[in-house]
Amino acid sequence: MRRILIILSLLMFCVSIVNAQTPKIGFGAFGGMNIPVLQDDQGNGSVFGLKARLKVIPIVILEPNIIFGKWGAPDPMDGIDLGIDGSKITSYGIDAVLGAAPGNVGIKPYFHAGIGIYSIKNDDTGFDESKLGYSGGLGLAIGIGHNIDIDFSGKAIFAPQDPAGAKKAVLILGD
Repeated sequence: MRRILIILSLLMFCVSIVNAQTPKIGFGAFGGMNIPVLQDDQGNGSVFGLKARLKVIPIVILEPNIIFGKWGAPDPMDGIDLGIDGSKITSYGIDAVLGAAPGNVGIKPYFHAGIGIYSIKNDDTGFDESKLGYSGGLGLAIGIGHNIDIDFSGKAIFAPQDPAGAKKAVLILGD
């Protein structure tokens, strides 16, 4: 009887070690609105992308992501249509998320900040540039089941451009 208790105790200990070391990894897709900030040369557009989630510690998550977006055509200035389409934006980056432990049921607010390479291209004007930029924002994840979250967030991006300017936008996302 003593041997059986020792074996069962060791097995339970091994199971708890395996569960403690299991990395928490998730994947998701998102989409939403791409709203330019302080830019007369762009209109509202759309954005979508893919992200992965890697739980580092209970309240810190790393999110590598890729974002594809497009701004709309600029509004006519003084009644004159400029005849150009909005720019396309592609971003490859990583965000650090504070809060919103994935895989838990309930409402989970969080903050996020990140860096990435922002490539902005406009075929009509010939503009094509890639620079390191950064982002930050707030979000709310709603855990509806084990390992299933519905996520709503706002993300402000700042993509520096030459000469001494920047493309700025707010992304309103859901996934």
